[in-house]
Amino acid sequence: MRTVLAGIALASLALGGGTAAATAAGAPEEPRAAVADPGAALTLTTQWLSDGQTKAAILNCDPTDGSTHADPQAACDALKAVNADFDALQDTSRPCPYNYDPVVVTVKGEWYGDYVYFSREYSNQCVAIVSSNDVFGF
Repeated sequence: MRTVLAGIALASLALGGGTAAATAAGAPEEPRAAVADPGAALTLTTQWLSDGQTKAAILNCDPTDGSTHADPQAACDALKAVNADFDALQDTSRPCPYNYDPVVVTVKGEWYGDYVYFSREYSNQCVAIVSSNDVFGF
């Protein structure tokens, strides 16, 4: 854009329009395109009931920029398939160990204009991940 403005300024000087050159040279830069807000912005947490340890991830969809989830695109695709109905997420049917180490997963945030809140206890982290089509695999 500066090259175009400089060209306009030089052309106007050549034609005798000195004031146009000053205006073009002092013109503000064109505003940069704003980054679009994501269609969904969710905070996912997993808390172990045995010791209170917690881990969290941010999941943004459309675009996934700023996500800290391990696979934001796959998680967004899984949620889009069920319109963020966490109860309807497909189970991947992978095996999990039988150890009892309960976790509570929680989701809070915005899903394409709607507030979303979900919380559920699972017998261990693996079951939480498998039961949520890997959405809680962060």
